[in-house]
Amino acid sequence: MPSIWTTEIIFRPAGPLTFRQMPSGILHIMSYPFMPPTTMSGFLKRLLYIAEGADWPGYGEDWFGNGPGKEFTLTLGSEYRAMGAYPGRESWTIHKTRRHGPKNFKHTEFSQLIRNSHQENYQLHHWDYLFCDRLRGWVAAKEEAPLEKLKKLENFGGKAGKEGYLVVDKVRAPQRLELMEGDFRPLGLVTPPVRPASGAFFNLYGHQWDDAYQWSNGEKGGVVGFRQVSAWWLAEKAAGSYWAVEEGVGFQADMPDVFMRVESSPLFQLP
Repeated sequence: MPSIWTTEIIFRPAGPLTFRQMPSGILHIMSYPFMPPTTMSGFLKRLLYIAEGADWPGYGEDWFGNGPGKEFTLTLGSEYRAMGAYPGRESWTIHKTRRHGPKNFKHTEFSQLIRNSHQENYQLHHWDYLFCDRLRGWVAAKEEAPLEKLKKLENFGGKAGKEGYLVVDKVRAPQRLELMEGDFRPLGLVTPPVRPASGAFFNLYGHQWDDAYQWSNGEKGGVVGFRQVSAWWLAEKAAGSYWAVEEGVGFQADMPDVFMRVESSPLFQLP
């Protein structure tokens, strides 16, 4: 019977979070009420670097240098499928506020008690902040061994998304999930062609992996683009193939491959 492995990860926020919704407006910085799969993938990859004693990696066309690699995207390897991390259904809120302060941090007028002019250029943003006490997420793989490596991430943390910091509180032991068919309560996101009976609808993006992507250090394999994905969260009921955490509860079978499409090795293949 077809099966995959998943591990559950519990994240603890250090304060409010912003996972910017894309595509986005200029003035209103809207936040997803969860950590998207693509954001989770890059965040965990950075934590793996520092957990192994390296420096927190930055951004660039190619982090290894100015070689053949272009439009560099740091993600977990193609053996992993990050599936996002989510607050409890009744334990989160989005706080909307004005972003205070001037655009230019080298201001002078803004902090003076008596102002000679009114020329400071103030921010016009409205900003979303996600408040929650924890995020519960999952990573999937074909085999158990890659997921065992994530155990070392416990108690490590860093900047996540556009605003905020997360600490890995717990990485649970990998669990083998078998493929089942029928009605189920989805964990995480539901993507077309599955149509849940209910849910909050979002536009997101998924990674497109290419085994031939060339790094300047000689390695191959990486993300070469993004695809727009529509998805539902907080779905109560769906029908179809699913990876069963227990009977009637699990992950839509093809959802992990939607957010990291690896043509050479999908986790789920239609019969």
